[in-house]
Amino acid sequence: MTPDAPDVRFVIRSEALDALLVAMARASYLPLDTEFVRERTYFPRLALLQIATDDTVWLVDPESDIDLTPFWQALVATDVPVILHAGDQDLDLILSAAGHLPRDVFDTQIAAELLGIGGQMSYAALVESLLGVTLDKAEKRSDWLARPLSPQQVNYAVQDVAQLHALYPMLKAQLADRDRLDWMAEEAHRQLDPQRFMPHDEQRWKKVRGVQTLSRAGLAVLRELAAWREHRARELDRPRRWIWGDQAMLDLAHAIVRDKSPATTASIDERLMRGKSPPAKDPAARRELAAAVSAALADDPDDWPRLPRPPALPPEQRELVKSWQTQLAGMATEAGITASRLATSAELKQHLANPDRPSRLTRGWRAALLAPILQAQD
Repeated sequence: MTPDAPDVRFVIRSEALDALLVAMARASYLPLDTEFVRERTYFPRLALLQIATDDTVWLVDPESDIDLTPFWQALVATDVPVILHAGDQDLDLILSAAGHLPRDVFDTQIAAELLGIGGQMSYAALVESLLGVTLDKAEKRSDWLARPLSPQQVNYAVQDVAQLHALYPMLKAQLADRDRLDWMAEEAHRQLDPQRFMPHDEQRWKKVRGVQTLSRAGLAVLRELAAWREHRARELDRPRRWIWGDQAMLDLAHAIVRDKSPATTASIDERLMRGKSPPAKDPAARRELAAAVSAALADDPDDWPRLPRPPALPPEQRELVKSWQTQLAGMATEAGITASRLATSAELKQHLANPDRPSRLTRGWRAALLAPILQAQD
């Protein structure tokens, strides 16, 4: 494929989709990108899908009347790698559409980190660095649901996967030259864990802005409120903030904890009603949520949530972590790898606090590199 002027085919009819499926079956690898909108929905709404085969860029229009089920089935069943850049959002969308993740992926951002090219490097920066091509990103925030697409949007969409098609063999060759293809395979295996894209509703409280202002009792309340919001947002396919704002949930959690009267189901139900909270519109849901909050506060306080923060370390251990970070930075430079891909500060602190707990620092390709540093504490 010639990245600057590839053949382009639009997929808006079933005959074109059939041709795409044939081309996918013959392709050596499949660069893929998506344009989606989620400002007004819980689930991302796919607006355009771009995929490159050996000699063609295909622009698949989800707004057309064709059934994309065969495409998704073929994508997750193929044995050739699906090429992405910073692909977690794309993978989340694929999992939602297909019910499965691809068998093999190659994320060019991760590959760049394993080669020491850059940490969390943007796609445009990576393309310019390795291919000498400057991408016009002006259309990134344009209205991808509008039809017809503008010539500028089409060119933007085509170039995204055309340049990805050119990046893959270059990055793969560099990884092979440095004997790091196994490293890349290990990172891809971790990236394809479906559990990464299925967070439990009970953990959503950690994402609420301002959560650090709550006591542990308040966190127990917020856990139930945020789980209810998550379920309702998913059920209605609406953004979380449209269902219940972060600050409103925080204010309610503070109020319930400050209340001098016992936190019974009835008292919490009354407060939910009096505060005109979203559950107030559904009596059955309101009573169920009130019961859940009351039960959470009745739990053993040791079981209440804790803020997700690295363990507090004594001064001598903090100095040890700083020493590890310095050694790790030198090791990363010498090995030609981005330091944050090797280990983060939070991971080092967690390892020091719980050295016997399995982690990615003590498994796979990282273990051999980090062992001289981490075992020095003994």
